[in-house]
Amino acid sequence: MLREMTIEGKRPLRADLRTRRPNEPRPVVVVLHGFLGYKRWGFFPWLSERIADAGFHVVTPSFGLCGVDEETGRILRPDEFARNTVSDEVEDLHRILGFARDGGLSVPVRPGAAGLVGHSRGGAVAMIAAADHPEVRALVTWATPSTLDRYTERRKRLWKEEGRLVFRDPRADEPLSLSYAYYEDIARHWLEPPLAERAARLEAPQLLVHGEQDATVTLRETKALLDGRVGSTIELEVVPGCGHAFGTTHPMDRPPAPLETAAGLTRNWLSRHLADTERSDRESR
Repeated sequence: MLREMTIEGKRPLRADLRTRRPNEPRPVVVVLHGFLGYKRWGFFPWLSERIADAGFHVVTPSFGLCGVDEETGRILRPDEFARNTVSDEVEDLHRILGFARDGGLSVPVRPGAAGLVGHSRGGAVAMIAAADHPEVRALVTWATPSTLDRYTERRKRLWKEEGRLVFRDPRADEPLSLSYAYYEDIARHWLEPPLAERAARLEAPQLLVHGEQDATVTLRETKALLDGRVGSTIELEVVPGCGHAFGTTHPMDRPPAPLETAAGLTRNWLSRHLADTERSDRESR
């Protein structure tokens, strides 16, 4: 089953719900895009289908201020994109998890059992929000940076002077920009404690998946995010022969081998830890 929905609120959120078991109470998994993405960019529909095949209800949203026209996939609302912040995306994820917990999906949801999968900045948003949701019992982050401050001092100075950071993207008809408020939000809320410390505090088991040749977010960064911690509740998997998007371009005709590998690791992690939760719940009754 595939159903598109709108989650009303401060800003409407459009999301796709996929499930193979619409009449069964199953764990919810939320799949989050990154900086220039949206819910149907590249690998997200295929990945969401793969996770749904494993027996989960899968919600794949577009963040409310991504600026993307859902019909064309183009960034046609650059004003919305420009005023987006990390705090806005964290708030969006809080709303999505609350919507699912309160029965808004119109499919039965197993209480206290949710998973998060996030790519790039979406992975950072997932780590931040998970701390406030004890129902999140499994977390997978793909190509996620170790800090949200990814700018040189010179660039930040010019950004502050000009009020916006301008760049181009082939999916936009005109140059895109980020308001300096985007950086102010990061500096005020998301640098302390660092992402590695936030990850260390999480109770949810976390899998970090990273492309060996990622030049956008280097492997060194994700190792910094890991911060030397490896065990049954946090693991790093390096996928060889691929970069930031695991070999994917948009639109995606067929899944490349590195993406297949990343998706398999993700499904196994979710199944392992959410299934463990199900057994634990049964034993406690």
